Amino acid sequence: MAIERINRYKKSVPLQYRDEKMEERYQRFQRGRGRSTSIFGLIALTLIALSYAFIEHWVLGLKSNLPLMAYLGTAVIAASGALFSALSSSQGALKLRLLLPSALALLGLLLSLHFEGYRLYHGFEMGLLLVWLGSLNSLGFRLIAFVVGVLAAAFAGLAWLYGADDIKLPALIALLFASLTLSLFVSYLLERFRRMLYLTQHAMKSLSARQESWAYTLIDLDMALSGITELRQLLERLMEFIGGVIQYDSFVLTTLDGKKGRPQPEVVEGTLFETEEATLWNDDLISRLTQTRQALASADFDWEEGFLGRQKKRFKHYRLDIPVFDGSEMVALISLRRASEPFDELDMTASISLVSQAMMIYKRSLQTGPAKVLKMSESLAHGVASRSHAAQPRVRADEPQKPPQPVTSENAEVLVKSSPSQVDQQVSADQTLIDSVENLAEKAVAQPQEPAPQAVPEPVEVKPDEEVAPSNLVRKLKKETESARKTITLLSRENADRVAVDRYRTAALEGEPLSILLVEVDGLPKLREEDGDKAAYKVFAGIIRHVFSKLDPQGDVLGRYGQNGFSVLLHRVDMNAAEKFAESIRRWVEQARFKTPYGERSATLSIGVAAITEETGNYESMVKRADMALFVAKKSGRNCVKVRL
Repeated sequence: MAIERINRYKKSVPLQYRDEKMEERYQRFQRGRGRSTSIFGLIALTLIALSYAFIEHWVLGLKSNLPLMAYLGTAVIAASGALFSALSSSQGALKLRLLLPSALALLGLLLSLHFEGYRLYHGFEMGLLLVWLGSLNSLGFRLIAFVVGVLAAAFAGLAWLYGADDIKLPALIALLFASLTLSLFVSYLLERFRRMLYLTQHAMKSLSARQESWAYTLIDLDMALSGITELRQLLERLMEFIGGVIQYDSFVLTTLDGKKGRPQPEVVEGTLFETEEATLWNDDLISRLTQTRQALASADFDWEEGFLGRQKKRFKHYRLDIPVFDGSEMVALISLRRASEPFDELDMTASISLVSQAMMIYKRSLQTGPAKVLKMSESLAHGVASRSHAAQPRVRADEPQKPPQPVTSENAEVLVKSSPSQVDQQVSADQTLIDSVENLAEKAVAQPQEPAPQAVPEPVEVKPDEEVAPSNLVRKLKKETESARKTITLLSRENADRVAVDRYRTAALEGEPLSILLVEVDGLPKLREEDGDKAAYKVFAGIIRHVFSKLDPQGDVLGRYGQNGFSVLLHRVDMNAAEKFAESIRRWVEQARFKTPYGERSATLSIGVAAITEETGNYESMVKRADMALFVAKKSGRNCVKVRL
């Protein structure tokens, strides 16, 4: 939002801000500034006054010593003011310190004009004094324009009285006009520079405050949304937290789960959506949200006639559409509107982050609910048993299990040879079990079937870390899909998070260090656009293969993160070691060249690092800290490593 304000101000001509509150804040800010710049202005005036004194007395000679004394007095007062400003931080009477010696310098010039009559050098002296007044950083443009305008007109009139006629008067007027123009131009540029500097400082403070609010809100969501098992209720509660991070005037939301046709608004708050048609989300918008899985910002405007009949846009309000995904399915839509400022990149990133965190809490609430667990346990016993009986011979429960085969560097070749879509599908055996369990449970709850003629098995006790399936069922299906471990290279984000949660709990209980890297490959979307998916995948796969070769497959977890990145969970690695590891892979990628169908290509990495601490509290909090560090890395120019303590 602040960045958009800076961009608009760059394109505008008026000095004042359109926002009255911002203008008031700037005026208060400016009242306490200018001491350091006044030092340079007073030193410059001291030199100017001494130069005038030298010209009047030693070069040209004087009929009176009054102009000389006035110039010398000006030099003394200006030097004293500069010394006082350098030794004291006082802002008192700052304008008086500048205007008093300038008035004395003007007095000396008028005395010289009175005793000597008008001479050409008097015009140059006045012009230099006008330019000096325009360069004063402590005086505003309006005050400068008024003062130099009055002084130029008054001096032209006095010069005419003291002999500036014929050719001298037009030449003097031209000289004063040029000096006046230069003075106003310098004053305009200086004040515009000060205002741009203020906007930049305000933007940085605003960005830092919004990032901090975003981080704390992500932590607060756990406590506020836990236990809510109804999606619409969850989203309505979520809007209270979104309002603390993203400013909006109106919002509308709808749930899509199980509905057909165009979505209709279910909850509307505010007035900016009242004039909309019944359908707020057209097919094109839904298609874009489904493909990008990111929030989309837009603006509503009318065309109106501007200067010289040119058409210009008159913005009515700005809009942000946020998709809500449950896995790969979009289950809800949220749209925000405000009339003041466009939604910026931080708004879009924060909105998706908050929604994703809320959906993680929602799924956890569904899984840990007692009624849900019991229904899933009963339905799983039938659905999974019949599935495994049809697929493979039965496996004895007491049969000893083979230890899982670790992923080796030879197995990593599978990643490069497979297609990009296969990377997310190569998951561990226990994760395949959980995905199957959830699908079967949802079907069983959505479409209840007639009870089977066989006896219903007794409910199985569910341990705290077995939120979805009974332990004996987990062990059984692990054996049936043990061979899948041989091709594991890169887990999907959901699968990596589930494994990482267990690692986090263990590390927290045993007091062991644990760190996470969130890595984004810079320029991958551009490479995909220019050279195609295959070239982009070659670069991505080459980076993954190198990172994989540096990890411990027994404890570290490598998974997807976003469309162009991945996550690395480092087991028993503290913050300092994780930062060094991140820097080493960043340097390697920066120097590497990857072979693609269109020749060699290069890439860089932006990496955010976080570690388990007493403040993180849970795995999600540690991930959010790393995500904030990644955001800072991208805003800092990319190709760097940032740490979030």
